[in-house]
Amino acid sequence: MPTIRIPEESQHSDMVRKIDAMIRELSKAPAMTPSTRALGLRPSLLMINHQELAYVMATRKLMNQQKRMIALAVAAVAAAPYELVAHTRGLQREYAMSDSEIVEVVATIAHVSSINLFEQAIAAFNDGAPMRAGDPSLPILVEVRQRLGNVPRYFLYMAADAQFAKIVLDREIATIHEGEVSRLNKELRQLGMTNEQLFEATTVVSVFGKNSAFSTALQLEPMPA
Repeated sequence: MPTIRIPEESQHSDMVRKIDAMIRELSKAPAMTPSTRALGLRPSLLMINHQELAYVMATRKLMNQQKRMIALAVAAVAAAPYELVAHTRGLQREYAMSDSEIVEVVATIAHVSSINLFEQAIAAFNDGAPMRAGDPSLPILVEVRQRLGNVPRYFLYMAADAQFAKIVLDREIATIHEGEVSRLNKELRQLGMTNEQLFEATTVVSVFGKNSAFSTALQLEPMPA
């Protein structure tokens, strides 16, 4: 339940409704969203939000679909229900992504999140036993190189538990390397993204991180399907 009373669309001024019309040209939303209704209490913030989204979501170095998937990843990591629903529906509506493709994308996000947590633990151990890099000649690391073409740093440390490393390797293959969704949309840097493209991706992360914080703090509820 929202933490504030959010005005209905009919209760907003003509200015807010005009800004909303511009927003919906981009978002394809069927009605004024709860986020717009809340921001409409401060029209200047609503206009800035519209300008921001129009700019970052425009196709420049990255495709819009890639940005939508980044937004979904940000919402998942931030545990922001409103944004999760909005971006999932956006991918389904605008790019006809199937339920299985959405599951694949979310599983990839969860996989990468788990790797990030593991790498934070690596830093905390500071090469103290048992969290030390394994010898590249270890059988599990030889298998990693054969299947991935290289040995990511985290696998060097996971090699301390070969069975666990094998499970994570299988998961990496299943989420990132296989599936219906283009690998380029799941793994930007490894497939040759330029620094300019990565910078643009970072601006998208920043904007949707802000949006996730806003919608979660106000406990906005997703629109009915």
